Amino acid sequence: MTAAPPTAAPPTAPPTGGRRLLRYLGNGVVALAVGAAAVYAHTFVMNKDDLDAPLTSQAAAGAVASTGRFSARLDKVVAASSLRLLTTSTDPDGGHVEVKKSARVGTPDVFVVATVGATSPDEPTRLENAWLRTADGIEYAATDRVDPAFTLSRRPVQHGWWVDVVFVFEVPREAVPGASIVVSAPSSNGIYDQIYPNRYNQLLPEAALALSADDTAARHLLDDVKPSWQLVAEE
Repeated sequence: MTAAPPTAAPPTAPPTGGRRLLRYLGNGVVALAVGAAAVYAHTFVMNKDDLDAPLTSQAAAGAVASTGRFSARLDKVVAASSLRLLTTSTDPDGGHVEVKKSARVGTPDVFVVATVGATSPDEPTRLENAWLRTADGIEYAATDRVDPAFTLSRRPVQHGWWVDVVFVFEVPREAVPGASIVVSAPSSNGIYDQIYPNRYNQLLPEAALALSADDTAARHLLDDVKPSWQLVAEE
């Protein structure tokens, strides 16, 4: 008679304390993974300043910056220590141009006169808001010492052709190196901008146009400051 083979003993379950330890270790690994993922994801979360910032398209000196509402390029920039503002009229019969008024505006700093070419892919818009933004983020608004009649900054930018608008900034000389001319489309939020000032700035496209190609070009601009620069308005 053949004896039956011995029955294998069932596997021994780990003690209760061992199971608890493995579970704790597993939970700890999961917690570390979740925490690491949260820290990693946090690096992509924008802060309030990022959320409030406009949508900026940047361009090198002379290049075109395109936004959804307009395209712009810096066509010319000069620096001057004073401005001569001429108001003229043209004789409709003979075509003779007569100077009606003349004024001079000076500064202990420097006037930066920027000619910006702009066009619109669709509806006309006006680029009345402009700043000179320094390399470290300080912004100088276009001077209010020059009436828009001399700069044509209220001229509508339209589809199909490029028009020139001029912006004048009165800034210290040290603001010029590394600076950009920033122009922005106006808000279309109507009364909401009066109720919540600057709340919807993040919806506004802006073009940041490098003022000069490099530090050498900026130094050349400052070395060539004009004693006077003329701007003309037609009466």
